[in-house]
Amino acid sequence: MLCHVTRPDSVVMEVEVDAKANGEECLNKVCRKLGIIEVDYFGLQFIGNKGESLWLNLRNRMSQQMDNLTPCRLKLRVKFFVEPHLILQEQTRHLFFMHIKDDLHDGRLHSSPEQAEELSALVAQTEFGDYNQNTAKYIYKELCGEEPSPAILNRYHYCKAQALTGMNTISAEYQVLQNISTLENYGVEWHYARNGEGQKLVIGVGPEGISVCKEDFTPLNRIPYPVIQIATQSSKNVYLTIKKETNNSIVLLFKLVSTRAASGFYRAITETHAFYRCDTVTNAVMMQYSRDFKGHLASLFLNENINLGKKYVFDIKRTSKEVYDHARRALYNAGIVDLMSRSSPDSPLKSSESHLNCTSCPGLSCQQSKALQERLQKLKEAMICVICCEEDINSAFCPCGHMVCCQSCASRLQACPVCRSEVDHVQHVYLPACHSLLNLAVL
Repeated sequence: MLCHVTRPDSVVMEVEVDAKANGEECLNKVCRKLGIIEVDYFGLQFIGNKGESLWLNLRNRMSQQMDNLTPCRLKLRVKFFVEPHLILQEQTRHLFFMHIKDDLHDGRLHSSPEQAEELSALVAQTEFGDYNQNTAKYIYKELCGEEPSPAILNRYHYCKAQALTGMNTISAEYQVLQNISTLENYGVEWHYARNGEGQKLVIGVGPEGISVCKEDFTPLNRIPYPVIQIATQSSKNVYLTIKKETNNSIVLLFKLVSTRAASGFYRAITETHAFYRCDTVTNAVMMQYSRDFKGHLASLFLNENINLGKKYVFDIKRTSKEVYDHARRALYNAGIVDLMSRSSPDSPLKSSESHLNCTSCPGLSCQQSKALQERLQKLKEAMICVICCEEDINSAFCPCGHMVCCQSCASRLQACPVCRSEVDHVQHVYLPACHSLLNLAVL
């Protein structure tokens, strides 16, 4: 089966998979070609019969989900957005940036005029380099839909663009992601529906909950996850049971354009809640499946545990906390020293270290000396605070237990930067080694 996969930068990749392949095989092949280990942040989208955008279920066969058209046309998109400092690979950050830029140009992300000025300066820096009046006008118009006034261009030039002179593309992309991550709709997936009265709505499913908006994205209601008692789907309808402050419950009805769109909305609520709010994905979510008619009959008369005709509802495997830990271990085991490159451009971890030569280690061969240096380098990077990238890690967040910060940075955080759980208190810890001692070992 030949698949044409469009990346966020509009480049089309050709991927060939087996005719009976699951969606996961196709996504893994795409990510391998791009050198991406943090696969869990991404998904593959396709367009349904009624124009709805649908996520390919990675645990089910592709042939069961898409029309029998060859080649299959898919889009590689970011499915779960996380804070920029939690992205470990430069390749992943670049795809996040390309997706964000696409959303900005299409109006799916809204910013204030002041934020638009700064973002347009940063985006122009990533595309065209140092300030130029023509590129400044072009990017600002793309983001805001209007020509910038002379006053805006003057402020743009003297307050924004000059401060970015000399900034490289990687640093500018990181700054864009940092700015975008503060916007209210960062990481929100939008679905189009109608309520019980037939009013057209836009429903946003994000890390904190569900936003109900009018067609023009004017907010109507915000529903945090803790007040949602249950979500159910029936044909084209999705029902949310909401708990009120008076301990009474109300049921909200959302009608979507098709059964597949309703399934996608229901999936988005469950998977997004599990990814951002849970410590691990429970078996109740992992094992939800349905069967086709043939598989249902076989399960009745043969064995209910057989896999015939089984279609999984969800394909989420890890939460945000587990993805970060898994990617960190995978990069460490692969010997890829890119764990802290997401930090500021002046991070000391980006400066190249002096390498050991053969004469400095008379008892070791050149190859052994290089392997020892690489191990020490990995240990050094694992011991440095992920926030400031200067001090040693010496604090643990409670109750989640993550140790990724120095005491100074940890004391200023209200939520764990890894799993986003609320910090009850910070416990000082004493590790058996520290970055300064490892520096002495290298010397």
